[in-house]
Amino acid sequence: MGKIVFIGDEYLAIALSTIGVEVYPVFDVIDAGKKVNEVRDRDDVDILVLTEDMYIELSNRYVRFKREGVNKPILIVVPPLKGPLGKRVEDLYNLISQAVGVRLKLGRD
Repeated sequence: MGKIVFIGDEYLAIALSTIGVEVYPVFDVIDAGKKVNEVRDRDDVDILVLTEDMYIELSNRYVRFKREGVNKPILIVVPPLKGPLGKRVEDLYNLISQAVGVRLKLGRD
């Protein structure tokens, strides 16, 4: 089994490191972008975990990354400690709507 890698804030990094996740605490989007580029090219990484705020900042890089046809690593987005921001739900809503060919209605609309 490949590795799980977390890139994000130091508090979540500390928590995830206790369960064996390889962690890279970052403090700004530039460092996060460099680390994502480095990690996604590794063959031993199966899962990449990002906080939602980092995902939002790096979403343009991620979209290009997925369209290049690379299947690994799988991206998991977790909410930051301050709570979910809702961007990932919006992205999933758009993907599902596109897949079924109909604009779905969210419960919060």
